[in-house]
Amino acid sequence: MGWWQSCLVLFLLSCSLSLTQAELYTALADMEELLTTEVVLIRTLDQYIEAQEERLKMLKKFSNGFKMEHAEAAKDVSEYLSNPINAFLVVKRLTLDWKQAENYMIDHIYKEAMDNMTRYKQDLKFPTDEDLSGAATALLRLQDTYKLDTSSVARGELNGVQYTTHLTASDCFELGRQSYNTQDFYHTTLWMGEALARHEMERNGTNTAKWEILEYLAYSKFMQGQVKSALHLTEELLMIFPNHQRAQGNKLYYQEELKKSPGKQDETLVNVRQKQIL
Repeated sequence: MGWWQSCLVLFLLSCSLSLTQAELYTALADMEELLTTEVVLIRTLDQYIEAQEERLKMLKKFSNGFKMEHAEAAKDVSEYLSNPINAFLVVKRLTLDWKQAENYMIDHIYKEAMDNMTRYKQDLKFPTDEDLSGAATALLRLQDTYKLDTSSVARGELNGVQYTTHLTASDCFELGRQSYNTQDFYHTTLWMGEALARHEMERNGTNTAKWEILEYLAYSKFMQGQVKSALHLTEELLMIFPNHQRAQGNKLYYQEELKKSPGKQDETLVNVRQKQIL
């Protein structure tokens, strides 16, 4: 990204958030601290994975050894145990060797990692849930201020400038969820819709369940008067998660609502969409 593009992003943020230049520099300094925190966490996670892989490697070694000896014994138990050396090895495996295996099964690494995390949370700068909500609100305000298309923002295009960063289905889901938490069903619909589209593209590459997206999207559609759409989305949800009790109840409720307005089943029941002003 060129310096002028960086300046454009800062300009957009300063306009949308009404920041003074001093406040903007302070905000950027705070964000730099978060990147420092992230570096430490990445290193810690890599070390944890490496240690766990080594632990599992040793457990597999024990398991393979036990299996090999047991398979040999199973060929002829009497003959195997008649050998005093084998008899000794069976006892050894089920005492000393098994205790060693048990020691590897106890996850000391996890406790050490959690102790490190506790220390990091005291020494490093971590954002709060309120910070997450504020960051989401700022992005939505930016979207509204410059009338940015949801898909374009998700692709990393801001006010005509294409950046390398893009949003995943999980990222879009979180923006929708944050909107939902403030009862901003307009933005919830936009971002849950984008999350659904990206979920289809990413397939197994996302850790957000499709039924969760559908649940938020259906209810937000309903709250904007789009009852038939809400019903269709809920039916799709129930095909994935048939025992979802809230969805089952919502389906019946939406069906009853449509019966009350039979002439409007193919259109939005409320003509004026609900849009929160952030």
